[in-house]
Amino acid sequence: MSTLNNLDTITNKRLAIYLIIIGLLFAVDSFLELSIIYKLWPVITLILGIGFIGIFVKRKARDALFLAIGAYLILFSFLALYCNFTTWRILVHIWPLFIMFFGCALIIQFFFHNENRFVLFLGLLLSFLSVFFILVFSVSGQYWWSIFILVGLSILLSGIGK
Repeated sequence: MSTLNNLDTITNKRLAIYLIIIGLLFAVDSFLELSIIYKLWPVITLILGIGFIGIFVKRKARDALFLAIGAYLILFSFLALYCNFTTWRILVHIWPLFIMFFGCALIIQFFFHNENRFVLFLGLLLSFLSVFFILVFSVSGQYWWSIFILVGLSILLSGIGK
């Protein structure tokens, strides 16, 4: 029991040191008016996503939810970093990427954990649906017919009819 208390103490000390370092970085950034640290906040979600995937890898009973959440957070953090260094107004055109991130998380789950073809179908369908939304709402409304092609591709690529 004492080793468990020692681990908790070590973990608490690490957490305290990390929080102090993060606070100092924000303070230096604030006093020097650099605003670089504020633009790098998605790195925290990136680390969190990697942590979820690490939990998935280290556990004996692998829960696919850890893998899916980790993949989604990693993809989101890259989009947030991009928006921080360009402009968040671009989300008006690329908002369907959030749907694609969920589809990619399902596809990753299929390949690394789950052999259920419906998970692959749903991941492909959501990914292609986001492409459809980008084509119709951001590029031009004349691409409405592409939904039929993309759903058909989802069915063929997932092999759900087998």
